[in-house]
Amino acid sequence: MLSKLSSLVLGIISENERSPYEITKLVKEMEIDKWFPIGDSTVYATINKLSKEKLIVGEKFKTGNLPEKTVYKITEKGSEEMQESILAFLEDVDTDAGKFDFGIILMNQIRGKQILPRLKTKLQVLESKSHDIKKQIIGFELSGKKVAFGSLALVKHRRHLIEAEIKTIKEMIRELNISGMRKDLTAFDFRLN
Repeated sequence: MLSKLSSLVLGIISENERSPYEITKLVKEMEIDKWFPIGDSTVYATINKLSKEKLIVGEKFKTGNLPEKTVYKITEKGSEEMQESILAFLEDVDTDAGKFDFGIILMNQIRGKQILPRLKTKLQVLESKSHDIKKQIIGFELSGKKVAFGSLALVKHRRHLIEAEIKTIKEMIRELNISGMRKDLTAFDFRLN
């Protein structure tokens, strides 16, 4: 599975061939750095890594007096690895919400028929985890044993995070079942129609 950043860069390039500068500019416009630590140098390093792994290929262009620039496009291998990673991010029940966030922002790269089963599986796992945590909290309360405030707060926090993700997944499943995904708009397209 690819890293979150590699998947993001591939998702951006797969929608439109871009130069590294255009990618960093788009990442800034989307304000991804507010929820995922990312810098220009990291994006450039990721592009170099993806190029070495033959997941993207670059073509150099020279326009007038402007400096030469390289524009990258995704390869078939890159597209396959990106799609596998996105699907894994969408169904991952790890507590790293960032993976799910990246799965969501990149899911336009995947056919809806592949997304729904992954979301439903993740929903079942999360509902089971939420139930287990609720039982744990009730067990604490009924046992009469003293539980440190921080310990109980942590368990409740995990439950709240899981419940928020359950709510999001249910909304996504409902929307995908009702209207599907609009393929004319992407996460990297800022038209608000």
